[in-house]
Amino acid sequence: MTTELSREKIIEQLREQGLRITNQRKVILDVILKNNCSCCKEIFYEASKIDPAIGRATVYRMMNTLEELGVIDRGKQYEICYEGLFGTKKDQTTLLTKEEMKELPKDIWYPALKKMLRALGEIKDEDISVVVKVSRKSS
Repeated sequence: MTTELSREKIIEQLREQGLRITNQRKVILDVILKNNCSCCKEIFYEASKIDPAIGRATVYRMMNTLEELGVIDRGKQYEICYEGLFGTKKDQTTLLTKEEMKELPKDIWYPALKKMLRALGEIKDEDISVVVKVSRKSS
């Protein structure tokens, strides 16, 4: 999914909650989508470079709002939480391509991944936990 599609989906959710979409909120959202910030202080620092009028309280309020909506996960360095954004079920995985978004059940992709990792000699018979880090290219 492109950053622009994520941005528009989040803005849509904010509007559905009756929130105004201010330029400052857009700047903060863009900073989150384009940077790998680990705390509100870093987000504030980057956002204030773009708009010096942004205050720390504005950043903290926006972060709380995004967390309440389930759009971000503070345990994941303020990265966009696609499960919250798209309402993905716990054992469901979303496959994102440039053209579409497709839900894949765990019983389809998990056995295939384990088989491939065994063939490569990376695992034997143990279960695995899967963590996928999606890097966003800067514009």
